[in-house]
Amino acid sequence: MKKILLGTTMFAGLLAAGAVQAADLPVKAPRAAPIYSDWTGFYLFGFGGYSWGKISPDDFDFGEIRGLHNPKPKGGVFGFGGGYLWQYGAWVGGLEVDYGFSDETENQRLVCDVIIVRSTSSSCGGRVALHSKIDALGSARARAGYLFTPNLLAYGTAGLGWGRSELEIAGVLDAKPTLFGWVAGAGLEYKLWQHVRIRGEYLHYDFGSTSYAFQPIITLNAKTRDDVARGALIWSFN
Repeated sequence: MKKILLGTTMFAGLLAAGAVQAADLPVKAPRAAPIYSDWTGFYLFGFGGYSWGKISPDDFDFGEIRGLHNPKPKGGVFGFGGGYLWQYGAWVGGLEVDYGFSDETENQRLVCDVIIVRSTSSSCGGRVALHSKIDALGSARARAGYLFTPNLLAYGTAGLGWGRSELEIAGVLDAKPTLFGWVAGAGLEYKLWQHVRIRGEYLHYDFGSTSYAFQPIITLNAKTRDDVARGALIWSFN
């Protein structure tokens, strides 16, 4: 009986000592979940940047025109827009629309005798000027991105694009079509303060083949594309 009591007492003492040592051990705190700033809500922005385009006529008879190359207007662009973002942890998505004004221009000096477009001939009159221009760009796009830090968003974007271009020959023949197509790009956006963000992005517009109607003489088709690098200042209402 004494041996049983002695053994029980020793076992209880060992348990108590182990409990005391366990209590003295440091407790490892659980890993804290990352805290992301709130990106959900409406926003407005103004932007400015540089744009460069390419207008590629596909039905000129180049044998009759010397010095013609695909017009490549370039220049500044500025405008405004707005959108809405939804946030799911580190993932951010949303919708955005914008409209911009561009001064992309290029002038060419051509030497030609006859312009032939779709078997329709027109006198060219020796040396003439070809003036090309893209003066408006707009888009309606979806955005999706990831927060690499609580305040830094990297994103991709794609949607519908529209614009307005112009080709003018010899100061007489003039065509100003409205452009429709698609746009896609990517960018980085950084939150400076709760309501203020800045952005840098690249967008590529592809308007496909557009009809340029030089009434009443000539109609030609041309593929029109444009690239834009721009920065933006954003005000968020969240």
